[in-house]
Amino acid sequence: MIINIQKQFIYEIFRKTNETFICCQVNFKNKENKKSFINIDSCYLKHLLDHFSINSQINLNLNLLGDSYIDEHHVTEDLGITLGKCIKYFIPLKFKNYINRYGFYYIPLDESLSRVVIDISGRSYLSYNIYYNNFYIKNFNINLIYDFFLSFSNNSFITIYIDNIIGYNIHHIFETVFKAFGKSLKESLILNNNINSTKKLLF
Repeated sequence: MIINIQKQFIYEIFRKTNETFICCQVNFKNKENKKSFINIDSCYLKHLLDHFSINSQINLNLNLLGDSYIDEHHVTEDLGITLGKCIKYFIPLKFKNYINRYGFYYIPLDESLSRVVIDISGRSYLSYNIYYNNFYIKNFNINLIYDFFLSFSNNSFITIYIDNIIGYNIHHIFETVFKAFGKSLKESLILNNNINSTKKLLF
């Protein structure tokens, strides 16, 4: 039996270093929620996070200040760290062993098709298979998306497989990745009455 837990959980975290300051709050969307508030300098990264929020049905309230005058590396990496920790902790302890655990989704967009598979196992691992020729969208270095997902995996303790199956337009490629990531995470966080582990403990 699937238990509807949406509306119940919220988690907030602050992270401050000499390079970035981040305040991030996550909660499940419901009819009363306004759309996510994402305040970061990079317009393309904000665009990707908007897609993640819409498809995961996780509301983000995010403020990020950082040394983007150098480049976007610290901002993108620290965003993955902070969001990963939020996702790890915002499901209460008494429910965490009753999540679906697994989630996967394919998302197409015109010529691009991507797949994301995740396992909320308490073990971090990232398999990242995306190939492209252009390295910048406007002034954003698209190689930094790897750093985002690696930091997210390491801090959420989630196994993530990301594969772009086909694609030519890098805007479309990474949009399909973030949409599929959101959908697969949503699926994995649904609660049921079964503990999906012979250990009877996920993490």
